[in-house]
Amino acid sequence: MAAHEQVGEDDLAKLVLDLETLEEGRHELAVTLPKAWVAEALTETDATADEDGRALLEVMLQADRTVLVRGRIEQRYAVPCARCLEPAKVDAGAETGELCVTFVPADRLRSWAAELAGPGTADDSPETDDDIDPLEPDELDQIGYQGQRIDLRALLAEQILITYPMRALCSRGEACRGLCSGCGADLNAMADDAERCSSCGRRLDGRDEDVVETPWKRALSKLDQSGGNEPDPDSN
Repeated sequence: MAAHEQVGEDDLAKLVLDLETLEEGRHELAVTLPKAWVAEALTETDATADEDGRALLEVMLQADRTVLVRGRIEQRYAVPCARCLEPAKVDAGAETGELCVTFVPADRLRSWAAELAGPGTADDSPETDDDIDPLEPDELDQIGYQGQRIDLRALLAEQILITYPMRALCSRGEACRGLCSGCGADLNAMADDAERCSSCGRRLDGRDEDVVETPWKRALSKLDQSGGNEPDPDSN
């Protein structure tokens, strides 16, 4: 069956598949993801979305009502740099790779689960982790659905959210010098050979001769000078 091309600008409604009107076969979707919608998907984070994205999907409706969805997301957003807090770009599409999900009627999934469980498994004994069979690789991307509609918006929002990085750096990468630990000034704006912060005068190598020597620091200094060996009380 020939592919049906559907292209639009702000057309998130196309991500809601109506199986009553959708013909069997392959359908291509090119859907704009508005930056406001992307920002909502990332609302629980400190990320910002300043540009629209796109979802390029291929939807295959089979005769048994199984729906195969493949494709990719093209979306970039920004998070604070882990060192200097300037925007650090995140390529959500590169992080997620190719999307591949199978939607199966929920009653069929329940039927498969019952067949896998086999007869005589419903007893009063509590089920432990050792009693649970691990999912097969092809089961991990199977999602049950009910009714005649499949909403892909939640799926795409989740895919964008899971790309939020634990740590990201600005465009300087590992060369980013971060912020002064004393006053918070941006060290990237200072001379490369600067030894002190131009705002507060703090040494940039982490040493500060004006720091008061505390008792525990004196004790550590003595241990360091003695090589960490305490005197043996039986040596006398």
